Amino acid sequence: MKKIYILLVCLGVLSLAACESDKKEEASASSAKTEQAQPASAEAAADTGNLPKEQGPPPTQEQLAAADAVVAYYNVVATTFADPYFAQADVMMGNVRYYLHEWLLAPRPAGGDGKAVSARLAAPKGMFTEDESRALAQWVTDMNQSIDSMRADYRALERYVNDQSIRDDGVKGEALTNSIAKSHEQFMAARDGYMGMIEARASSVEEVLLYGHPLKRQILEARKIFGLFSRTAGLLVTQKPDREALEQVVAKLDASLKDAGRPPFPASPDVERVYREFLKQGTAFKDALAQGLAEGFYNPVREELNSAAEGSRQAYNEFARAANPN
Repeated sequence: MKKIYILLVCLGVLSLAACESDKKEEASASSAKTEQAQPASAEAAADTGNLPKEQGPPPTQEQLAAADAVVAYYNVVATTFADPYFAQADVMMGNVRYYLHEWLLAPRPAGGDGKAVSARLAAPKGMFTEDESRALAQWVTDMNQSIDSMRADYRALERYVNDQSIRDDGVKGEALTNSIAKSHEQFMAARDGYMGMIEARASSVEEVLLYGHPLKRQILEARKIFGLFSRTAGLLVTQKPDREALEQVVAKLDASLKDAGRPPFPASPDVERVYREFLKQGTAFKDALAQGLAEGFYNPVREELNSAAEGSRQAYNEFARAANPN
């Protein structure tokens, strides 16, 4: 079986908690190559029904190497955005939303070394055009500036909340929370722009890396599922989420989960077991999303969404490790 290529996904974008990628998972991702490995079992090798029927010749070694480089960079970007420095924007916004409901403000999260973390995003030379590179650099600048603004306003909000002598009917507090929300929107726009460009480049090499892969359908459906998680996150940033769009996400999730789970699964039982756990977590996300549509997206529902999304990421990476034992 060909080794599985992994696109790690930062899933802490529901404004409550940020995802983390431990070094073991990052190492697994960065080493996910496309060279041949032995089939996991004789049964898996024999089960060739519904395997992908490829058009055209297989990719060259040069094409595979270039595609691997794109995926490796995508994984670096995803794990970098999971770093506490970038994740703090969502954490602060989540804390502000909680404050507006409960009038309790959590301490400002630790800042971290933004310059060092941002340096990890430097793209390999020649991977992007000059215009694309300028756009990527501008998005990093915009994210850093947004975080700085959010931290400054958050600190001012902390002082405001703790100063019992202020009697202004919440005027200053409202101004500060609105300013934090505006900066967070700018941060999200920059992060989405950055990830959008990287994801588009990674998607463009999928056919190269998955040429003839027996689990091609399962891997591509997993990518769709993670994309729908991110779509959900973007929709839930606003105070009044687009209900129709979220209902469409639920329907698409249901379809992708069913398609990903249908047989055959041409791999060993152990590999299938961990993939089924990924689908189980994805179903939990879909169910939590449906619950939010029925009852409202309060903190407990958002926490369930974050938990299911993080569980899906962990299960998928475990699936990749099980399929890539070497």
